[in-house]
Amino acid sequence: MVAKNNHADHRTYTLTYQFLVGFKVLFGRKILRHKQWEMDHVTNYLSDNINGGMILDIGCSTGHLTQCLSNRFGPDRVAGADISINSVKRNRELYDGINFHHIHNGFYNDHEVRYSAITLMHVLEHIVEPIEFLNEVTKLLDNNGILVISVPQERIRGDLAVFENIFNIARGKFQNVHLRNYTFKSLSNELDSAGLYVQDFKYNSLLRKKSNDVGLMNHSLIMYTKKNNQLI
Repeated sequence: MVAKNNHADHRTYTLTYQFLVGFKVLFGRKILRHKQWEMDHVTNYLSDNINGGMILDIGCSTGHLTQCLSNRFGPDRVAGADISINSVKRNRELYDGINFHHIHNGFYNDHEVRYSAITLMHVLEHIVEPIEFLNEVTKLLDNNGILVISVPQERIRGDLAVFENIFNIARGKFQNVHLRNYTFKSLSNELDSAGLYVQDFKYNSLLRKKSNDVGLMNHSLIMYTKKNNQLI
């Protein structure tokens, strides 16, 4: 679910935790539909804005988005990566033809592939040092690549992670899994500090597929970003 061992406690994101997240995603795709709208928007945007190249889904968890991207672009162009080795092993067995990488210390320095697009879906709010983390992630991005970031839009920090927080409490971990609650401004400021600029954005609603308004019923904010050197 998160992305680098010294940026988050990998012990939080056990296979049980990942299954819980996977169930929520499935419910949000098949019943409430907001998760499917989010994935569709990202997939369609990338289809319209990248021309060839590889796509990496960082924090792929149970692989729902990775599979959606693979269905659109082909498994040879899509890879997933996660801090949980158990999730990576499970995904390798479940999704035929897609490469899944374990994010270990040194991953961002050692990984040789450069990507036309990288997705960070509901990852950044889990990261202890988000700007440092973004600097690591962009090492893997092509000079003209797109970094897609989606963060929850919560009324109270953690209100979209109730089940994960209950699970944490049940195992004796008394920390909100969401370390911060992002607004458009606060996320934009972090992206700017990491040398990224916002090319486009979308508010994803819990209730209305085509809505792009600020409101209490929003589920997430999606930002499509590029490195600032593309402005030169």
